Amino acid sequence: MRKKGLIFSLVFVLCLSLIPAFSMPSHKVMAEEQMTNKNFLVYYRAWRDVEMKGVNTSLPDENWISMSDIPYGINIVNVFSYVPPGQEELAKPFFDKLKTEYGPELHARGVKLIRGFDYSKLLAIPYAGAFPTEQEFDAYAKALLEELMTPWGLDGLDIDMETHPSADDVKISDGVIKALSKYIGPKANNGTLFLYDTNAETMAPFKNVSDSFDVLAYQQYGSGTNRTEMSSNAYAPYIAKDKFLPGLTFPEEQDRNRWYDTKLPYEESNIYQLAKYVRENNLSGMFLYAFDRDGKTYNEPDISSVTPSNLLWTKTAILEVNGYSVDSVKGFAKHHLQRIKHSKALTPEKVAELENLIETASNLYEVNAVILGANFETAISPTYDPLLEKELMSIDLAPAFAAIDQATMILSKVVGNSTSIEALRVAKDELVSLLGGKKYATSEVDTAVAKLVNRIDAIPQPVTAIYQDTNGQKLAENAQLIGKFGDSYETAKKDIPDYTLQEVKGESSGTFSEMAQEVIYIYSKAEAAKAPAPTVDVGKDVKVENAVKAVKSPEKVGELPETGDTSGNWLIAIGLLAMLTSSVILYRKKVKA
Repeated sequence: MRKKGLIFSLVFVLCLSLIPAFSMPSHKVMAEEQMTNKNFLVYYRAWRDVEMKGVNTSLPDENWISMSDIPYGINIVNVFSYVPPGQEELAKPFFDKLKTEYGPELHARGVKLIRGFDYSKLLAIPYAGAFPTEQEFDAYAKALLEELMTPWGLDGLDIDMETHPSADDVKISDGVIKALSKYIGPKANNGTLFLYDTNAETMAPFKNVSDSFDVLAYQQYGSGTNRTEMSSNAYAPYIAKDKFLPGLTFPEEQDRNRWYDTKLPYEESNIYQLAKYVRENNLSGMFLYAFDRDGKTYNEPDISSVTPSNLLWTKTAILEVNGYSVDSVKGFAKHHLQRIKHSKALTPEKVAELENLIETASNLYEVNAVILGANFETAISPTYDPLLEKELMSIDLAPAFAAIDQATMILSKVVGNSTSIEALRVAKDELVSLLGGKKYATSEVDTAVAKLVNRIDAIPQPVTAIYQDTNGQKLAENAQLIGKFGDSYETAKKDIPDYTLQEVKGESSGTFSEMAQEVIYIYSKAEAAKAPAPTVDVGKDVKVENAVKAVKSPEKVGELPETGDTSGNWLIAIGLLAMLTSSVILYRKKVKA
């Protein structure tokens, strides 16, 4: 009973300990439930695109960014462009590429492209009378669309308001905005966007036309979330808070303003605090201005130069505003590290070190910084994009890694540099380069893996077993063995009638290599058997007798031994002794009873 009770108690306690595992959702599930889908807007300074050279700048530095570098998770891009008079030809390559390449590429990712322009442009409407007519408003709206949006296949417009217009100005701007709203924005209901961005609470130019806009972008550069709360409340009577989109900025080159929105430590920065506030208070999202200046400071040489950026703050803010968990982002970073380790020639020790840094990171910024570095120059992979990595994780890379490892092993052991070996090296490098790049498609990986596997299969050469006589004449069909590089082989001799194996040339067992191998089995002709010698008659009779050894048959059971055989006496004596001993034992038992 004691044992049964103990077992029952142990089982009962074990069952109780399992209850939390079934009743509590995992951390991963909780993180997924917290994820949102916020708008994220960036202002793309077109004069800093690689296709614009010498436009709107006095700096000699070459531009480095392209619209293809815009991180995943950004869903609205403001093509923010100022082209000084006389520089239109210099700007043309950018706008051509915007139409033919940038636009289609970003549209394929679900990104909306809008064009920003200053509020003053609304007031430039031509009209004949004292005030524009409806027809004049409509004509001007169409002219603006044709000038700023339609030729490049853009998706909307953004009015930049940073002045204090008069009441008469407001009447005109109201008319132009209402005319535009027939073609873009929520009233048009055709998938286009109409935005209004401002840095103040000047309601007059907005309140009468607020229903014409999808989003109000609010510039709160250098400010914390107290200002976010104040400004969103101020605009609440005219636009819902889930259409309110506050934003911050990075340091523009040669700018005298000092905003410090990216001041470390990360969790005390304006960017982190704003992203968190937007997510928790269900605002529309957030934006960042001059994101190509991500990570730059107001100190020299940053403030007076144009250099590449790892976009660390931007990529982290996208994750933060959408509520990605630290654990999920660690998974993205580890996946990226595994696929680039070959192209970056990272040793196993270095990979282990970086994985440990990822695992011990306490926030999103720290996780991303392991791969992206503190800046572009110190990055392991400066183009790493967490949300792009999330998409790439759906592609199975196990066959690719296996093929690369196999090719690496072979290349470390082969001697020489034959055509097949060089083809193997090229195929491996191509796959490594593909996986180490910014992105790839399933079909690209499959094709590269298949090519490398074919090159691997072409390296090992056959082992041929040859069977011949001492004169080199063929005695049996050759046996050819085929296998994978490094696998073991073993050839076997053959039994050939009238021949005896005399010698083996070559290795009868070994491993397949890049060299063809032969094993020669050499046989000699077997000698004919000699006839028995004849009987010689020497004149005497030869008598051959078969000696027969007499063997006594064993006695039959129960048959008495023959006279003189005393072997049975001992058996009788032993039997009588056993009977006597048994009688004594039985007698003693009776006496005791």
